[in-house]
Amino acid sequence: MKKTAAIFYILLAVLTVSACSSATKDVVLSRSDDLSSRPSWVKETDTFQIKKGTVYVLGSHTLPATSRIEAGYRIAENNAKASIANAIESRLNFIFQNAEEGTGMNETQTRYIGAESSDLIASSIRTGKRYWEKVAVVVDADGTKDVQYRIFTQVTMPEADFKKAILDAIRRSNGKQGISKDFAEKVNKHWDEFTAKN
Repeated sequence: MKKTAAIFYILLAVLTVSACSSATKDVVLSRSDDLSSRPSWVKETDTFQIKKGTVYVLGSHTLPATSRIEAGYRIAENNAKASIANAIESRLNFIFQNAEEGTGMNETQTRYIGAESSDLIASSIRTGKRYWEKVAVVVDADGTKDVQYRIFTQVTMPEADFKKAILDAIRRSNGKQGISKDFAEKVNKHWDEFTAKN
């Protein structure tokens, strides 16, 4: 009898722990196109890539499940476009340091070039793939859940257009932001490092 009671309490404890742990996890309720898992292109840790002559940028947005998915797609696409400027800024800082320009580029200069490049790139950006998932998200320690959409869009552009826009933006900023005339050539020379920067 004691042995049976001990087994019962152990099972009860295991079930309680399992119930608690499942209550604290987000649960995917449905996915676009009835997919069984996220597509391979949805990598939140790798939002900017250049592969085989094409630039890929991932944008995302979360919104309440009562919202329209199309609105979420537009916001996610705008977020992807905005992240292009950030990617350009971080890569320019990297190249600037490696090009041994001397005094160093400040945030204002890289932000200016990033914004200029984004404006020049705008006509080359194409909306690529789209994906959504409806998720029950844990919102407090008691395991209360709220239902949301997680929306992802991928925008693409030719690498040649991307590179030209950056070099043109650097040339335009010559004198305005204190960048020397040959910095664009240094970026061009270090392009492989620029595109490989995480």
